[in-house]
Amino acid sequence: MQDCPPHERRAFGLSLPSPTHPELRLLKGRDAPREQGHKAWNAGWLLMDFLQHHRPATGARVLDIGCGWGLCGIFCARTFAARVTSTDIDPRVFPFVDLHAQFNGVCVDAKPLAFDQIDCALLGAQDLIVGADICFRHTMISPVLKLIDRALTCGVQQLLIADPGRPAFLSLGRHCVEHLNAVLSPWETAEPLVAWSGQRPSIRGYILRFGSWPPADSKHS
Repeated sequence: MQDCPPHERRAFGLSLPSPTHPELRLLKGRDAPREQGHKAWNAGWLLMDFLQHHRPATGARVLDIGCGWGLCGIFCARTFAARVTSTDIDPRVFPFVDLHAQFNGVCVDAKPLAFDQIDCALLGAQDLIVGADICFRHTMISPVLKLIDRALTCGVQQLLIADPGRPAFLSLGRHCVEHLNAVLSPWETAEPLVAWSGQRPSIRGYILRFGSWPPADSKHS
């Protein structure tokens, strides 16, 4: 973690308001998200680390599904000049997306959509779909799998889902490996936010990926 102004943190080239930042505290107190979009989840850091080592094309069209605070899409916009659309079932997350986008000097297009509302017109316009921590219950396997099937049918060339390794996600991953030619790989990266006094602990999880990817330049490949 780099030195940064008070009430700010940095991770993976992103600037983030700290939990004590006045604007973030105001949002949390006024209109907190109803679902899971109340924090930055560790699977997002796994996904960002993977993309640092398997870089998408500059200016790619990226869809961030179940975006929460939108950090994965914002990372793509800032790092790869991606044209990003962020979707989530909970419209209350989008003020948080806007705040983090403003912190990083980028713009993303936000759409309040559940997985089953993301149609082929939107999917087919993308080069890359990303999602982090989007299959955390077994009841979510079916809607996520249907979305993956739709995306592949509509011509999406690359799709990534990151997760810490919850049972529901691993069930989804095994199905996709067996039936959809996906690759499920363990992945880890150093915890990026806390100013640890010694060696940084690792965040561990899995990346489920579809499509071809450029070779990695690290030991993860």
